[in-house]
Amino acid sequence: MYKARFSFITFLFILLVPLISLAQYDQGLEVGGEMDEDAVEKDTPKKEVVSHTKLWNIDGYGAFQDSTKLDTLHDYTHIFHPVYKKALTATYVGNYGTPAIDNNFFNRNYSTSYFFAQSREAYLLNPGNLEYYNATTPYTRMDYSQSENKSKNNETRFNVVHSQNISPFWNFTFRTNQEKSDGQFTSQQAKNNFVALYTSYNRDAWNIYGGLISNLIQNQENGGLKSDSSIYNGQDAEFWNMRLSKSASKFATSSYFANSEYRVGKYVEAEDETEIFIPVVGFLYSFQYDRNKQEFKEEEDTTNDFFANTYYPEDYTIDSIRFNRVTNVFQLKQYESISKKYTFGKRAYLGHEYNHGSMPGTQLNDSTHIRKDIQYSNVFVGGGIFRETGRFWTWNFDGKFYLAGRNSGQVELNGDISKPFKFWGDSTASINFTGSIENLVPDYFQDKFYSNHFRWDQSLSMEQRMTIGGNIRLPERKLDMGATYSILNNYIYNDTLGIPNQANTQILVLSAYFDKDFNYRNLHFRTRVLWQKASNKEFIHLPDLSTFVSAYYQFTISKVMFTQIGTDVRYNTKYYADAYSPATGLFYLQNDKQYGNYPYIDVYANLRLKRTRVFFKWVNIGTNFLNGEYMTSPHYPMNRSTFRLGVSWAFYD
Repeated sequence: MYKARFSFITFLFILLVPLISLAQYDQGLEVGGEMDEDAVEKDTPKKEVVSHTKLWNIDGYGAFQDSTKLDTLHDYTHIFHPVYKKALTATYVGNYGTPAIDNNFFNRNYSTSYFFAQSREAYLLNPGNLEYYNATTPYTRMDYSQSENKSKNNETRFNVVHSQNISPFWNFTFRTNQEKSDGQFTSQQAKNNFVALYTSYNRDAWNIYGGLISNLIQNQENGGLKSDSSIYNGQDAEFWNMRLSKSASKFATSSYFANSEYRVGKYVEAEDETEIFIPVVGFLYSFQYDRNKQEFKEEEDTTNDFFANTYYPEDYTIDSIRFNRVTNVFQLKQYESISKKYTFGKRAYLGHEYNHGSMPGTQLNDSTHIRKDIQYSNVFVGGGIFRETGRFWTWNFDGKFYLAGRNSGQVELNGDISKPFKFWGDSTASINFTGSIENLVPDYFQDKFYSNHFRWDQSLSMEQRMTIGGNIRLPERKLDMGATYSILNNYIYNDTLGIPNQANTQILVLSAYFDKDFNYRNLHFRTRVLWQKASNKEFIHLPDLSTFVSAYYQFTISKVMFTQIGTDVRYNTKYYADAYSPATGLFYLQNDKQYGNYPYIDVYANLRLKRTRVFFKWVNIGTNFLNGEYMTSPHYPMNRSTFRLGVSWAFYD
């Protein structure tokens, strides 16, 4: 079923691309939206279209458009792994495509609607992290990377983005990512794929977005090493004994989404005597339908004692959970006046979400059990005030309140303030403050869950969080530093049994970070440091110190090939790293052994010739000469030293 879905979407893209390509507009011949064929001589040369691509994200149910930049930089192209795109260090099962969580406590903000998929979110594409394009010429980027070889321990990734306008205002974008890793250890294969086809239309009165996304993640679950000492026994990794051999997980998600806005405004004359549209009021509607399916298949020998509990008969081998959500939001937005200094924008919205699904339920007899249905709704309202165009201050304050349904009483208040200023010769410097107050109802699956090896039915209290933070950014000096502080009451965590539980005391969490890129001529040295402290280590386990250090030498070969040769080092202090549960996909507390104090060292070379980028990378070379346990989660080794090659091509003419 899942293969058919991916094949159909890919086939649809192949059919559409030629048609869209024919429809790509030609700015050089466009006059008032139409072309006068009689006025164009056959030998008249066409005016060259300048290639220009705009990118942005949308947020606030379509209320905000945040501009971003096309990835044309040469720096850090070798950091291909989704888990480490943002994380300094992570608690990670080890093989590409397998679960992980960021070791930065304040980065654990998940956008997926499905609780058990949080540990795999780095590999998922969802409507919240899409980038929208407006391209004067077709834009295509293809990325390919591979490690080891085609016949043994193979790991490949192929990523394609194609974006193309069919008019100056209407764009279609196709994305696909195909990843497969055999793994260096027994029963470790992983496959991750996503496909997305989406569109945007932006012109004066209308902003319209819509599309579909399909994700599929498949993992063999080996349960980790039977003995951590296996990494010292001198045997090849493929012969190390694992705790599971016939278990696997599958996550399939689909999202269908649409956002539309009709704007009322006026046209004003610009300095170049053209008219521009100034919006005053916007009427918005947002729709999203998420489908989630999880399966855990386990056919281990009856003598295997990996799972502490088994609730169903031996012939029961597959746990299947389904969870779907439909969200509708209606919103009214009043735009800030650019010409008035002390005005600000306002918005208000009303939303409804309907959740439904099923999971394993009550056992009736030796061969029959009844699935448990999941069904609940929520009604919420929200709004905010904002100022995005001010030169003195920019800010945004918003709130969301659940009026009725399962989450009735939940409150989310957020705010951020930014003050630009000139500092240390940097005219783009800014000081930024953030804050939030949240009363959060536990996720449905934190209260109730039934499966073959795990079962809980409880009523957890609402979790309360108050968080404040601040940072200083000096982009021209390549400096970013700040701190965050949070007070937690009724904190929900996964206990040492792998079951959601609740702290009975107040917890304080404090973190501070420093990020600076030091340059001396052709030598670059970037240091990122994160320090964290939780007041009660009974419920939250974090490394005190996490660091990422990158040093490289940059030069040009034959005046055309930009080259970087360098090394990356990731390190965190020892702590009781969270363990991983294959049956649920959750990370949970353990107090048996500390992990860390091991430097993960990569050596790389980056090359760029025009729009082609290539990297050569030796991953975790320390396993060749360092003593120590290269594990970030109990019993799960990181990949041993291996070579990786990556190539990226961009086309936008």
